[in-house]
Amino acid sequence: MSVSDPEARERTEADPRVESMLRRDLACAVIFTCAMWLVLVFVYVNVVTVAPTVALRVVLGVSMITLGAFNTASIIALVRRYRHERDAIYGEDLRNLDLARAARKQVGA
Repeated sequence: MSVSDPEARERTEADPRVESMLRRDLACAVIFTCAMWLVLVFVYVNVVTVAPTVALRVVLGVSMITLGAFNTASIIALVRRYRHERDAIYGEDLRNLDLARAARKQVGA
């Protein structure tokens, strides 16, 4: 299913499950990013106490900030892509969920 497919876009835009799935994924991205920064700061604070020189502490700090910045940027890019391509990303999932639900009903009936 492509994003330019008008039928698919209409079907997923009308489906409130798309927004629900998008909100859940965005919340997970924010939680993951916050947790990542907490872990990075925790590790830095604990490692810097045993670093023998100031230069090494600076290198550790710059490394922590660089790693966190690149990971945060990648999460932001992921979120933007999810918003832009929501029809392609969630439409296929919803279609498969609906097909599986219909198949279970047929087996149970």
